[in-house]
Amino acid sequence: MNERRGRVASAVLLLAVCLLGLCSHARAQGPLLDQILVTVQRDRVFAVTPVEGIMRVDLLAGEEVLNVSSVGLNALVRTSVRLLGFSSQVMRWSEVRTDLGEKVQDSRVTQSFLFVRTTRHLYGFQGLLGRWKTEDLGVREEIRDTLLAENVAVVVTDRRALAFSTITGGFFQQDLSTDDPVVSSAVNANVVILTTGTRRWIFRSTLAIWAELR
Repeated sequence: MNERRGRVASAVLLLAVCLLGLCSHARAQGPLLDQILVTVQRDRVFAVTPVEGIMRVDLLAGEEVLNVSSVGLNALVRTSVRLLGFSSQVMRWSEVRTDLGEKVQDSRVTQSFLFVRTTRHLYGFQGLLGRWKTEDLGVREEIRDTLLAENVAVVVTDRRALAFSTITGGFFQQDLSTDDPVVSSAVNANVVILTTGTRRWIFRSTLAIWAELR
């Protein structure tokens, strides 16, 4: 009798473990809940998260808040003189100054990173570490396409492909031939494939290098 009860108890425990694993897997595969609300009061910007503590950043004299957005673990505040990124992973604000006359042309906020393209630069914010990376755009460099997914962003220009990885941080460049432009592209959470008339280029966010598919 005791042996039978032991077998039943073991079976119930195994079932509970399996169900717990399935629930955990579902949570890992599903979208993250938004963790941040940003509010501006007078000359201060506040990030409010579910955990204890409210993180503040002071505005500069004459600084104007232009846009506020947040998704998942990250928040972006665009002002007249800088970009402010907040990461709930490290619970801090991080800034990068913009040039005088620099205009934002594309701005994206994802669950794991921030991406901003201006007339002069590309800016990527690595949410896990709460830090900005910057890449200069060339004079008269023409933007052809922008691809974004969970952990990667790629900007295709008439000269090169610039990939940002939120896992490794930084921008990674692949030169492109003006005579062999990108004709199609594919992207998932961690991988981007660019196809030209004669080649296929692959970028993986975990490796942070470009490779040619032969």
